[in-house]
Amino acid sequence: MTFDVLTHLNWRDVLIVIVALLAVYVLVVFLRMRLIKHEKEVGSAAAQSAVAAYAAAREPEPEPKAERRAAPEFPWNEPPPEVPGQQVNERLDREVMHLRSEVMHLRGEVGRLRGELSDARDEFRRELTQDRSVQNVAPIYSEAMEMAMQGHDALTISEHCGVARAEAELVVALVRSRS
Repeated sequence: MTFDVLTHLNWRDVLIVIVALLAVYVLVVFLRMRLIKHEKEVGSAAAQSAVAAYAAAREPEPEPKAERRAAPEFPWNEPPPEVPGQQVNERLDREVMHLRSEVMHLRGEVGRLRGELSDARDEFRRELTQDRSVQNVAPIYSEAMEMAMQGHDALTISEHCGVARAEAELVVALVRSRS
């Protein structure tokens, strides 16, 4: 049953499914970004309270003056302070890079689908033109027109369809002038 549905899909149905999937994907990404924003707000409030608790618990220790002169401290020897939210920023950067690659992939898919759609449209127009040329012909000559479109020569057409050779030559010339 499922395979019967898949065989009857046309290009419009496939395009609608792709657009629906893209909309769901964008919705999921939007919801994830809101969740990350909420985590960042909660994380920054927690970080501020932790810094305040640390500052309150820490008491300055007096250092002897002799030790200060003996071992001067240089700021470049100390490890850099950790930037608040740096991990969140790095994770967001990775997600943005992933989303960019996904967008590039989807753009390629859309381009490929546009090409296939253009090819299908051109083929449909060719078939429609051929069908119209056969419909515009008198019923007596419709079989002769079909044979001419298939590439048969005038002698074969006149023998098979029972028309005069001159008429068969006219049909072949008509088909050649249309294509």
